[in-house]
Amino acid sequence: MNTPLQTLRDDVAGIFAPERFAIARLPVQVGYLSEPAGLETLPSCLDMPVMLPGGHVTLPQPYIWSPAVRGMIEQAMAFEDALLPGWRADRHLYLTVDTRWVEPGRTHRNGGFHFDGMQGGRYPRKLAACHQYVASTASPTEFSGVPVDATGLDEMRHNWFEALGDQVPADAALWRPDAFEIVCMSAYQLHRSPVAAHRHRRTFLRLDVSCKQQDRLGNTPNPELAVPWTYVERSLPAGLGRPVSDSAWDGAMRLAA
Repeated sequence: MNTPLQTLRDDVAGIFAPERFAIARLPVQVGYLSEPAGLETLPSCLDMPVMLPGGHVTLPQPYIWSPAVRGMIEQAMAFEDALLPGWRADRHLYLTVDTRWVEPGRTHRNGGFHFDGMQGGRYPRKLAACHQYVASTASPTEFSGVPVDATGLDEMRHNWFEALGDQVPADAALWRPDAFEIVCMSAYQLHRSPVAAHRHRRTFLRLDVSCKQQDRLGNTPNPELAVPWTYVERSLPAGLGRPVSDSAWDGAMRLAA
């Protein structure tokens, strides 16, 4: 039986394959955010490129001054070097920072089960599967280890988030990391933002490792990093599910402006 680390390694080394959703998995623990003070003052950004294939990490202000952001990227890259040697040749790194007050009974980001790294109709020839490093300062993300079946799902007609999330039993045991803990998950990992029991401020961090060019308008350009694409409008087929949270979207647009 594969260990969680071996399952993750197999996930990220291969081409995106829907049948891998049928494998039970949980994310792998990587480390903890260092010196998280001040994270909540950073502007929100959404899938901001911070490294291109074959390049170096380039962080704009004010993110470059954040020990927590820099430390998360350093830990992620060290873990990545052991997980997938040679990854720097063909992968991008994208940073998301999303901070807001969360009201009781509400979720910070997507409340339902979903996964990051869908390759829809735009990628008829699939790329290597995306994977992500995530951390939260409070109310950590909830992860399901229940295997699900993506058989028969069409990228252009079905909402994969709903179809797969509905397969997780309501009483399924969920795994939660610690606050400030960094974990690595693959594109096949179902997860959700927890419902808040009380009003609190939460910062969510994500570092996406991807072969894809994240060129959708609304994503945050990096003023210090020239990219070989133009940001374009793109309507999302049903298969891509719900949009990102308004907070991340609005913050990205503010920074881009």
